[in-house]
This record gives sequence, structure tokens and C-alpha cells, in this order.
Amino acid sequence: MKPLTGVKVVDFTQAHAGSLCTMLLADFGAEVIKIERPGVGDLARYWSPFKNESSGYYAYLNRGKKSIGINGGTEEGRKILLDLIKDADVVTENFKYGSMERMGLSYEKIKEVNPEIIYASLNGYGQTGPMKQTIGLDLQLQAGSGLMDRTGFADGAPTKAGPAMGDQLSGTYMATAIMLALIAKKKTGKGQKIDIAILDCLFSILEAAPITYCMTGSVPERVGNSYPSISPYDTFKAKDGYVAIGISTDNQWMKFCDALGMDDLKADERYMTNESRGDHYEDGLKQAIEKVTGTMSKFEIEEKLRNVRLACGAVYTVSEAMETEQIKVRNMLTKVYDEGIGEEIRIPGTVIKMSDTPGGFTEGAPNLGKHTRQYLTQLGYSEEEIQALAEKKIIEMA
Repeated sequence: MKPLTGVKVVDFTQAHAGSLCTMLLADFGAEVIKIERPGVGDLARYWSPFKNESSGYYAYLNRGKKSIGINGGTEEGRKILLDLIKDADVVTENFKYGSMERMGLSYEKIKEVNPEIIYASLNGYGQTGPMKQTIGLDLQLQAGSGLMDRTGFADGAPTKAGPAMGDQLSGTYMATAIMLALIAKKKTGKGQKIDIAILDCLFSILEAAPITYCMTGSVPERVGNSYPSISPYDTFKAKDGYVAIGISTDNQWMKFCDALGMDDLKADERYMTNESRGDHYEDGLKQAIEKVTGTMSKFEIEEKLRNVRLACGAVYTVSEAMETEQIKVRNMLTKVYDEGIGEEIRIPGTVIKMSDTPGGFTEGAPNLGKHTRQYLTQLGYSEEEIQALAEKKIIEMA
């Protein structure tokens, strides 16, 4: 049995961050009932890549969930939603600040029908503070958190992380928070409200930068792929791409030089200690190393250095990373049939590995409104009532 089997989640999230959170919950057994707007659905349904007019992006983030098409802005739709929530364990949402209140689905309102509910909200700036009503997308939030100031090269512009780091991180934080709240509820019998801000999540990964600023009044400048206190610790040009190398001790430096046949660098007094290598790194050492690495392939360098137990890795393209044996053995690409796309697709697998209660999925993402009839029937609606709601466009059924 999966650890979240029996946990019912009424899920108002859409797009990336919130959907990632509930995807993680579904992977570990939660019954995730995704609430979607009739005729529109989740925003991610409109994000590429597409096949047979269905989104692979949506397929990945919404595997294993149930879909109900309900117009929550109507009195009838709101009644259905509150009926669904009466026996739920968790409600999740990632709308703009105040949206759930305007729909009549605030934490206080939902507590009236389910006093023990866990109510998890996620948005750019959270539920408090002067910016709580500000719309923030991943780019702006990376900018405002300080992360872009720490990313990139000293002589270049501040740079965002390639993937939607804020969405990915905040979705993971919210899933963790929900599981903590479930543990607390088991101990106390009480639910609670969870408030996750993407800005907070990004700020939390600045490592020592805020502490350094508090203690010294300054923050080190951007350093690209290198690391100021260790040399060489960087990416280096190979003849077919780049390779990442980290040499952290003087003994490792000697092994590094031997492995790549750099006898002249090994004998050079300027590079005998880590400190002196750092002093001369930008004004000669990096270029000298790249004269050697530039004559070899990235995988050749990787093999040579790993054979002598030095930290090294070729910089893989996405397609190269997807085909590695390590990714395959770890089941980080998994096949699942997606009914919207109409065929089996490969999507990223479950990150968390557990020996006794593993996660995973066997179903793809649902078509919009696929489970509407099922849940309304469970709530006691007759077929005639369901059809009447569909004709009034209060619900949508696949």
C-alpha cells in the first residue's frame, strides 16, 4: 500500500507549481480530484509540446489524477465543490491572492463544512506582506529573490536558471508541507492552513549569500561555474562540448595532472597549492587546462578522471542525459498511456525511492471532465440532475 492511500485531495491548482505538488501526492497514493473550468481546463493543457492536439506538459504534471469539470463561479457549482470537500483531507490552490475568497471557498468557509481540513495555498508572494496581491511568474520571482544576482558570469548579465526553478521548488515544498500537516493532524485531530510563497522558496536556496551579507555587509560577485575557494572547480571546453571538473585538494591536483598528461602544470610552482591555483586561475591556469581538454572528447575526459576517482562529469545535453544507463536504472523515464495523446509516452518518473511503500503511477493524465459523472453520482446526483447541470454548462463531462 502506498503511504498516502486513503488521503483525498480536492485540487484547484493548475499550471506548473501546484500541479507538481499534487502530482507528487498522487504518485504516493492520494486520490487527487482535479477541479477544472468547463470548456477551458488547466492552463497547462495549452502548453507545448503537443501531439494529437494534447499537451505533453499537462500529461506529465497530471498523471494519476481525476478530473471534474465544474464552474465554481455558479451557486450550483459551488455547492458541488463544498459537497466534495466535506469528506476531503486536503484542499490545494494556487490562484492569485483572494481568488478563492471571491469564489466563496476561503479557508474559513471551507472549515464550516470540514473543520479538520488541511488547506494549502501557493502563489508568488504568499498570503501576507505588501506584495501579496502582486502577480509573479517564475522569471520575475527569480529576479526578486536574489537568485538571478547569484547566477551567471561576473562579466555578464544576471541570469535565470534554465528550468522554472521557482515552480519546481515551491511545488515540492508544498507537497512536503501537506505531508507534515497530515502527520500533525493524525496526532492532534486538527487541520491547518498552509501558505507557500514561490519567492520564499527561491530565497531559501541562496545558500550562504544572505548570511555573508549579514556578517560582512557584502555578497561575493557572480562566478559562473567556478567556485572561489577551490581551483580548478569549473566547466572546461572539450572538443565536442564541455566537461565539469572539481579538484579540491593538492593531492587531487597531482592525480588530475597525471591523468591528463599535464606534466608541465604539475611541475609549475604557481599551481602547487590550492591557494596559489586560485590566485592564478583566471590569468593563465584555466586557459592552460583547456589547451589539454580541448583536444579530447568530454566523455574521454570523464572516463580518465573517474578511473582515478576524481570528481568529473561531461556536460550532457538533455537528450544525452535521457539516454544514460543511470537514468534508466533509476526509472526516471517511465512509460504511461495518455488518453489525450492517444498513445504511450515517456515522462519523468518518481524521484523519491522508498523500499517498503514506493510511489509510482500506472495511469496517465485525465481528459477534462472524465470523472465528473463518477463523483456527482457518488454525491447522490441522479442522471437527470447531472444532465441538467451539463446542459446549463455548470459541469463538463468527457
